[in-house]
Amino acid sequence: MKILLAKTAGFCMGVRRAVEMALDTANRATGPVYTYGPLIHNPQVLAVLAEKGVEVLEEIPAQGRGTVIIRAHGVAPGDRSLLEAAGFTVVDATCPRVVKVQSLIRRYVDQGYGVVIAGDPDHPEVRGLLAHAGPTGRVAASAGEVDGQDLPSPVLVVAQTTQDAETFQAVVEAVKDRLGEENVQVFNTICDSTSRRQTEAAELAAAADAVVVVGGSQSGNTRRLAGIAKKTGKPVFQVETETELDPAVFAEIRTVALTAGASTPHWLIRRVHRALAEPGKSARPGLSGRLLRALFLTNLLLALGAASMCLAAVFLMGLAPSLLLPAAAAGYILSMHILNNFIGRNAFRYNDPERARFYERHRSLLLALAGGGIALCLFAGAAAGIGALVLYAAMTVIGLSYNVPLRQSERGLMAKYPRIRSLPGSKTLVVSLGWAIACALGPAAVLEASFGPALVAAAWVFCLLFARTAFFDVLDVQVDRMVGQETAATWLGAGRTLILCRWLLAGATAAASLLAWSVGGGAWLLVLVSGAPAVILVLHGRGLLHAGWMLEVVMDANFFLAGLLALAGRVAS
Repeated sequence: MKILLAKTAGFCMGVRRAVEMALDTANRATGPVYTYGPLIHNPQVLAVLAEKGVEVLEEIPAQGRGTVIIRAHGVAPGDRSLLEAAGFTVVDATCPRVVKVQSLIRRYVDQGYGVVIAGDPDHPEVRGLLAHAGPTGRVAASAGEVDGQDLPSPVLVVAQTTQDAETFQAVVEAVKDRLGEENVQVFNTICDSTSRRQTEAAELAAAADAVVVVGGSQSGNTRRLAGIAKKTGKPVFQVETETELDPAVFAEIRTVALTAGASTPHWLIRRVHRALAEPGKSARPGLSGRLLRALFLTNLLLALGAASMCLAAVFLMGLAPSLLLPAAAAGYILSMHILNNFIGRNAFRYNDPERARFYERHRSLLLALAGGGIALCLFAGAAAGIGALVLYAAMTVIGLSYNVPLRQSERGLMAKYPRIRSLPGSKTLVVSLGWAIACALGPAAVLEASFGPALVAAAWVFCLLFARTAFFDVLDVQVDRMVGQETAATWLGAGRTLILCRWLLAGATAAASLLAWSVGGGAWLLVLVSGAPAVILVLHGRGLLHAGWMLEVVMDANFFLAGLLALAGRVAS
């Protein structure tokens, strides 16, 4: 089955901002945390917030304590004052575009205008806008609702930010017919993101045999997307989760369009995408597919990639090859990834449920593999000499300390960052440093390489690993915020992180070129290694590659490319 995934599917800017603010507050606040009304219209996200202790405050009490987050839809003008007067700390997560509409309404009301809002009268955003409009405010969900209303004149006509353009235009024309065009001031306040989402939904629906719209059943903008898709005459399925999909229905469909409402998280879209792809696959993959999946889930594929990177780094430093050092790197990476994934496996519940189930079912096997990885690392270190054994033992202790509490404190930095994993961007940084030490600095110390080439080789590995890890951090940024995982993307934001990835790949190219110039011969082949991840970044940005375990396998194949090019370079030299 061919799946046409909408580029605009998922959180809009305002929803993403509200969810991030709520999660950051839940992760850092010391007292109770509430949202004033449901933060957004998505039950799965609300369930995650509830798990983190964020409760919904439906009414403002006379007295209270803790933090209250104003939801993305905004509130009436006096509600914030009442919350503060009750004793709450208020965090305003109102969508900036909704704030602009509120300001526009107040400005025209001060000039003597009435207000007509084209929107759903029961929607919280519209109720908030209506409160800003005061007694001259009116709401019309359709052109027909304009008739019979006592309209003020002159009047300002605005739209609910998630309204569809066709309905808004119909309301505008109806108001003009009633009052005359000279008495009507119109501002199209439909969010640009909403307009693009609706246009893309119509285009994809026209090109597909069926349409799947993912979003909460109470989400107005999700229902509008489904309505727009239905106008094409194609069958439309609106679902909240992948469990609502009937595989038999999609078994004969050749092309399906997949889009989602503005309050639908990307991890949920990813799961629906995976479920849709299954009818096009065989019921049971072949032996090679099962083997590749097993290698991926157990992190053995990643460990073999680390061994390949070690071979490449040793070659770039102009050192003699050794089987012990790649074995040590493979054992170290295998054990650290398995153990830290076990500790952080809560994130898999959302973005990769299959991996979460695998970790639960094969707990003993994975822990045995982790123990074997540590043993392999220490054995290879001991075989290389006492200095290498001490180095790899220290690396293992440092790697295991990532999730361990450092020291209990009620004040200062230790209170704010009790673990290494609590530091901003720590996950991405620690993973990249671990690879750089295991694949470059450790071998350089054992083989007594010169300081300069060792440092440049470590920088080469670090840049490649940081770009790889940060790229996947961007794909998982919503889930990482939910579980409190500090990554480059949660710290810098998705856009800046992707820009950083591009610069790091350029840095990796420069480092490889510098070492190749020194070593000469076939070492120049390794300059090509940073090109593959750059291509993947471009293809994903154009919507040609989608998140999933196969994307990770494709990205990690670059490590094996480095090893193969190193072997080819040695032969050529």
